[in-house]
Formats: sequence, structure tokens, C-alpha cells
Amino acid sequence: MRDISPLRYRWPLIARIFFFFLAIATLAAPIPYVYFKPGVPNDVTGKLITIERAQTYTPNGKLYLTSILVTNPQSPVFGAETLYNWAIGPHAVLPRESVYPPASRDRQVTQDSRVEMAISRTAATAAALNYLGYEITEDYVVSRVREYSNAVGLLKEGDRIRVVDGKVIKEIEEIREAYKGREVGDVIRIEVERVIDGQLKRIALDVKLTKNIDSGDGPAIGILVGTNAEFPIDVTCNLRGVGGPSGGLIFALGVVEKLGAEDLLRGRSVAGTGTITPSGRVGAIGGIEEKMIGASRKGATIFLAPSENCVDIRHIPRGLQVIPVNTLAEAISYLRAPDTFKFPTCESLDNLTS
Repeated sequence: MRDISPLRYRWPLIARIFFFFLAIATLAAPIPYVYFKPGVPNDVTGKLITIERAQTYTPNGKLYLTSILVTNPQSPVFGAETLYNWAIGPHAVLPRESVYPPASRDRQVTQDSRVEMAISRTAATAAALNYLGYEITEDYVVSRVREYSNAVGLLKEGDRIRVVDGKVIKEIEEIREAYKGREVGDVIRIEVERVIDGQLKRIALDVKLTKNIDSGDGPAIGILVGTNAEFPIDVTCNLRGVGGPSGGLIFALGVVEKLGAEDLLRGRSVAGTGTITPSGRVGAIGGIEEKMIGASRKGATIFLAPSENCVDIRHIPRGLQVIPVNTLAEAISYLRAPDTFKFPTCESLDNLTS
């Protein structure tokens, strides 16, 4: 009986050429994705923070402000680039819509990021000076009215926010809390002070709440709120090219470290991230694991992370101790603690809440 060999199908040359160019076109085609990768941390104990009209001290250690690199909303991302970032890690590749609002434009995102960074610096300075016992006065002002907000044409940049839905605003966190429990479409009254014809006048405005496009959860006024504070000393951040509010905690710690005689760093390399309010409350940020990787690459051994981000932490770089914090005062107390102190971990917090 004759041997029977398997049937082998030979693609025609024209078909092979077609599929070859189809694969090339697929890899070269732009796709709706963005990618994150660890940025290079910046040491705020050097010249990134300058302070005038106050005695300062030279820090004994490193304090790193971490960041991530993320694709701009209008920058093309190609199939081959996506496969590369998926393969090499620790880069994260995500659908564009999960990172940027659907209608966002490159210029708008960049402007918002710069405004958020400026707000963060002011809030961090206020938090640090409040902690150190300085007397400061604070106003909470409209820094930007977003294009999707129903407050467009009503609220203006520079408006000082006094009352929101019947609640007198004494801290910036109270603005969002004032309409907590309301629904999208509800109308709330906002009282602001505005300079009109050279005089400061109080006016009341009825604003319909809109959907929170940034977080996708609950209603929002649709504004960025900043702190307009009068400080007894001059604090300047000389960092360029970094946007967003996530550097607040580390910037505040840098101000405390330079103004205080106590050696908090004790020769250690400390990194971290987190938003901050003038009262010192630390809030969650994005890209926590990429920032931890960047800190580890820079040689940091301690990473201060917002407790709210514990649910996002799955992998901790070897040699990096992650300490969750809720406030600036808590972060300082952990830096002040001896090396033998049993620091909290995200796992210990999970056990407490389970």
C-alpha cells in the first residue's frame, strides 16, 4: 500500500503578498489606545523648591516626586507600538476612552493639567504651613469652568466661592460634600464674591449639576477649584513639564523638610505620591504601580502612598516598602518613627476593614 502524505495547501503568491501587506498595514494603523510608563522621579530636596523670607535647613536625604508618562489624547498610537508596550512591561496599555473624557482635546487636557498642578502647589504650601503653625488666610476660587459644565457663562474664573447649596464653605473639601446625595440635573445655588466695576460684590447663581465626566461617578459642578492664599513666606516650585495634582503630598513634605529643623529623612531615599488639600488630607491618584516602579529604579526604599490607592496595588517592586497614609501629619509621623517601628501596610488595612 502506498504511503499517504498529509495534504499541503500552498497559498498563491498574490495571496501571500496581500496578507503580508495587510499585516504591515494593521501594525502601522493608529488605534484608540494610550499607554502609561514610569516617569523619572524628581528630587524636591534640591533646587526644585525655593523658600524666601524664612530660615531653611538642608535636607539629609532624598525625597522623590514620582510621575508617569502617558500618551496625549490626540497623539497617534500604532498597532506595533501597542504590541511592543504590552510585551516589554511594565507599560500599561488602556483604551483611550478609559483615560480621557470622550470630547477632550489635547490643548484642553494640557491646560487642565497645568491648572491642576498650580492648584496642587498652592494647596501643598498651605498644608505644609498649616502643619507648621503659620497663620495663613485662604480663599477658594474658580480656576476654570469646564466646557461641558452648565456653569459656563455663570461662574467666572476668579470667583470666590462662599456658599454651595446652603453650606458655608470653610474648607475646599466642603464644596463637593455640599451637594453629595444630589442627582445630575438638580439645580443648586452657589454664592460667590466677584469684583464688579472695581468693587467686591456677592452674587447668587443657580447652577444645574452635570455628569462628572472625569470620574464617571455622580454629579459635578464642572469646575476646577483653586486655593487663593496669602502666605507669610514665599515658596516656589521650579518643576517644569509635569502636570496634574498628584505631587501634592511630596511637595508639602519637601516644604516641611526645608522649613523644619527636624531631620525627617535621616539619609533615606523616600518617594511617594498623592493629592493634598490645604487641611492636609491625602487623596488617591492614577498610575500608582508605574510610579512605584519609577521610585524603585531611582533607589528609593520607602514609598508613601494614599490609603485610597491600596486597592490598586498588586505588585510591589523588590526592596520598596509601601506605607499607606491618609494625611500629611500621618506621613510625617511615619518618617519620624524609628526604623524598628512596625509600619502599616495595605494588607494590614485590608484586614482591619474586612
